[in-house]
Amino acid sequence: MFYQVRRITVKEGFSGQVVENFSNRGGLLAQRPGYIGRQILVKKVRRGEEEVMVMVQWESEEDWKNWEKSPEHIAGHKAKRAAGSEKPDYIIETSHDLYYVKG
Repeated sequence: MFYQVRRITVKEGFSGQVVENFSNRGGLLAQRPGYIGRQILVKKVRRGEEEVMVMVQWESEEDWKNWEKSPEHIAGHKAKRAAGSEKPDYIIETSHDLYYVKG
């Protein structure tokens, strides 16, 4: 198994917006061969920056790569750029990592 993990650090009070944005996606993902599921985690904090982690589970790295190269995925990104969609100002930092399940 294989995980694509996106970590998003946001200003205090905005983790719900990130969760909502990622919760509204996924219809196309669920139809992709090799897609297993998605979890959205919000780090517990008392004050300050908030962190959201989106973990997408795939059967294999190849399945994930096929999604990344798919016309549907590429079209979604092109549509965002065409609409002038910029990174919201409440996002402080993002990272993207890939993990293999080894145990």
